[in-house]
Amino acid sequence: MTRFDDIRHYTDAEMLQALKRIEQFNELKPVASYAFPDLSFDEFIALLDSIKDTPDLQHRVMVRGMKNVIAKTMTSFAFSGLEHIQPGKACLYISNHRDIVLDAYLLQCILDTHGMSTTRITFGSNLMKNEFLRELGLCNKMFRTERGGTAKGFYAALAHLSDYINSSILEDNESIWIAQRGGRTKDGRDVTDPALIKMLGMASPYKDLVAAYANLNIVPLTISYEWEPCDHLKAIERSKTVDGKYVKAENEDLVSVVTGIMQPKGVVHLTIGKPVAEEELSQLPATRNDFCDALALLLDRRINAGYHISPNNYIACDIKNGTSRFADRYTSDQFAEFRSRLESVLSDNPSLDKEKLRSYFLEIYACAVRN
Repeated sequence: MTRFDDIRHYTDAEMLQALKRIEQFNELKPVASYAFPDLSFDEFIALLDSIKDTPDLQHRVMVRGMKNVIAKTMTSFAFSGLEHIQPGKACLYISNHRDIVLDAYLLQCILDTHGMSTTRITFGSNLMKNEFLRELGLCNKMFRTERGGTAKGFYAALAHLSDYINSSILEDNESIWIAQRGGRTKDGRDVTDPALIKMLGMASPYKDLVAAYANLNIVPLTISYEWEPCDHLKAIERSKTVDGKYVKAENEDLVSVVTGIMQPKGVVHLTIGKPVAEEELSQLPATRNDFCDALALLLDRRINAGYHISPNNYIACDIKNGTSRFADRYTSDQFAEFRSRLESVLSDNPSLDKEKLRSYFLEIYACAVRN
């Protein structure tokens, strides 16, 4: 094994071999039909067979399919802040996390469309339990990150991940996409985990804190959805969580992936934030723990500032608080549509505590206004 064989994505040669395996999965046909409605299945297989390398796969398959998903499920998709990306210079994109697939892959669409290299993407080990998802992910520059395990094993995995991220950016000049905390937000709060910031510095070749993080070229990202992907599933999960514990059903992660992709999302915006400058880092506390806490807060402010608040966010806030404070921010039709969505979620889950489910669903949207 080479240094990162246990977590890295496929090489070009491995990817071409994996495409042949992917063609045999039963899951491929419905995926191809949905993402490539203009191609017959035989034509789609011919497309896969014509792929030459990973950039070719990204451009001709991943980005093309994602653009079809955008057209099918979004009223509009826009972005801002492209001027903050320096072409040819690797960076670490730290993003809020609302959807398993789309958050990272919408960025890939922007980069590829504007002639820039796509990024390597974190891929939770829980998702790799499904062989189809595993093969697709490893073909598309996704690398493994551990979820759980013993304290000693998890610490070793974090150090290894830190080594990989630093090596990717500093040695390979390959950008990285990573969420601001482990897993998607289920309550609408976009909060950076200081432990993530600490992990990033664990394997840095720089002893000085400012240099260690400045050389990662951190760029905050903010994804905003008018209709939150898997909103009902997130509210249901929180309603079923007892004493902080929730047991996932078999293939629940796959259901969340598919639902997030296919669910209507309305207006979507991705903000590419201003990179964290060395001057900003030099003003943070000198001790490691305080430095990491302060950097996490800096990212929180920048990520939340980039969020595009939609009428749904204001509607949820008013319903949750029993007021009409933000009534000038939405129409009666928009209010009725959101109310209908809320009532549908409640009526479809009669076995759950209605007030809890209602509160959790509203919080997903209302939190953006408070943030």
